[in-house]
Amino acid sequence: MLYTDEFMESLRMEGDSIPDRIIKELFKNSQVGAVNALLKQLINNDQSYPEELPDNIESWLKDTAYCPEGVDWVRMRNATDLFQEHGIAISLLLATGSLVYCYAARKGVKVLTFSYRLGQNAYRRIAETGQFVIHVMAPGGLESGGQGIKAIQKVRLMHSAIRHLIQQTGRWDEKENGVPICQEDLLGTLLSFSSVIIDGLRRLGMKITEKQAEDYLYFWKIVGIMLGIREDIIPKTMEHSVMLAETIGRRHHGPSPEGVQMTRALLEYHTDLIPGQMFDNIIPALIREIIGDEIADWMEVPRSNWQKLMKFKEQMGLFLDSDYSGVFGSMANRLGLALLRRQTLSMTDYEYTPFLIPTELQKVWGIDGDAEKKDVKNE
Repeated sequence: MLYTDEFMESLRMEGDSIPDRIIKELFKNSQVGAVNALLKQLINNDQSYPEELPDNIESWLKDTAYCPEGVDWVRMRNATDLFQEHGIAISLLLATGSLVYCYAARKGVKVLTFSYRLGQNAYRRIAETGQFVIHVMAPGGLESGGQGIKAIQKVRLMHSAIRHLIQQTGRWDEKENGVPICQEDLLGTLLSFSSVIIDGLRRLGMKITEKQAEDYLYFWKIVGIMLGIREDIIPKTMEHSVMLAETIGRRHHGPSPEGVQMTRALLEYHTDLIPGQMFDNIIPALIREIIGDEIADWMEVPRSNWQKLMKFKEQMGLFLDSDYSGVFGSMANRLGLALLRRQTLSMTDYEYTPFLIPTELQKVWGIDGDAEKKDVKNE
């Protein structure tokens, strides 16, 4: 796949045709209430769809309630195995470096500030992202009846709804910015869930084999297709992902008021993630380690003394960690566990509810589900 500038520019004018058309019809026919009810019910993934739905959306939900044909389930399960092993650190990476990586895209980040979601409530975005990944990557999440299926459908519908609402304001410069949540921006976001995560784990000193990396990328390729990204443009190998990342970075990454605003809100949320002064400013250092100083400088991520220690992470890990994952890999697990143990937002109406972590993952990650509920109740 050749990611030329001309081709990438054409992707900026593409959204997600089928759900986009459905959403427009629903708004035109004053059926928005049915969509809102559906989105709320899709949060609770063990429930069925609402009984009364417009025919077009009911058909779409049935048509998209499974993975694409020919999926290699061995590779898919290899990826979920990796998530079981490193899911706590992955959750932290998604809530730090991956988000800032997305904020660096000057055109794509405008959608976030335009919709007034992240700037006012960075935590909501973190909760939504983390919950989405856990539903999708939990064992069986994408198999028939899995929680990940509805999670993907919900996100895809939300993307179409946001596109429609932004376009209807008349204040979105489509010639300059492209379609809101366009195919190119979806590709960049997909990288933040796949190759950026693999690179981040390795930067933390964790041992990820080439086979594990490629299977993890394959898993997110399948998720990308289900999210409405054109299959022919999704990178098939880590090498292609690096090429795509370089192209998108050259085309779009740089400083912007919106990116700085989003990053500032994110850092404020992560302040005092772990009580005490020992870990002060470790999150900015972690972000810089994951995404590099150039993007971090653009997003005005502060520097800290933790960066000096991170340069010696592999050597320190050999002496301090029995699993040789590196001291900062273990530290990321501690920070990630603190993140997962916090109270979290439900996806609708800003109501506070326990974060939904499947029992199997709770056991693997050493999280006590009953304790989680008590912690949330006491917040």
